[in-house]
Amino acid sequence: MNEDRLNKLIEDASQLDFGNNEKLPPIHQWNPELSGKIAIRIDEQGFWSHEGSSFTRKSIVNLFSKLIVFEENKYYLISPTEKWEIEVALAPFVVVDVDEVKVNSIDAIRCRTLTEQTFLVDEFHAIWLVMINDTGEKIPFVKVRDNLNAFFNRAAYYKLMQIAIDNQLEVNNELFISSMNKRYSLGAID
Repeated sequence: MNEDRLNKLIEDASQLDFGNNEKLPPIHQWNPELSGKIAIRIDEQGFWSHEGSSFTRKSIVNLFSKLIVFEENKYYLISPTEKWEIEVALAPFVVVDVDEVKVNSIDAIRCRTLTEQTFLVDEFHAIWLVMINDTGEKIPFVKVRDNLNAFFNRAAYYKLMQIAIDNQLEVNNELFISSMNKRYSLGAID
């Protein structure tokens, strides 16, 4: 039964035509009734699974990543005719790479997610720290779009830290990065 739901969602989503890989569908114009829960999970590493089995087709994950909405503290996959609640461990996106770029002679940090979305850290894609466990450990999150966020995987986080160290952006034992003329804290240095 659940497999039928997934196949229908894949079929519906695959028929959507929203242009190139960067363009998003008009999900804010869709208002289907809640269809229920579907056993899709995005885990603590940002990997997608259905009923415990990992998605093997990256194209499906990339497509579904464009159909996520966050409403009333729950995540959903949405199409024009269906709306399925899904489980998300930390955030629906994970930043897997960062690099330094120049935009009109301004230093910027460019992020790339596991689902191949790219954006600059700026006022619309701000970084902030989130406590993820009882030990007080904090990791950086970044806004991707609307009210959907990403966390940084370990490699991207270390690269972000190295950028801050290389640019000597330390103030009062706190490390920062700068992007698009704004500073963002990466936390205290022990």
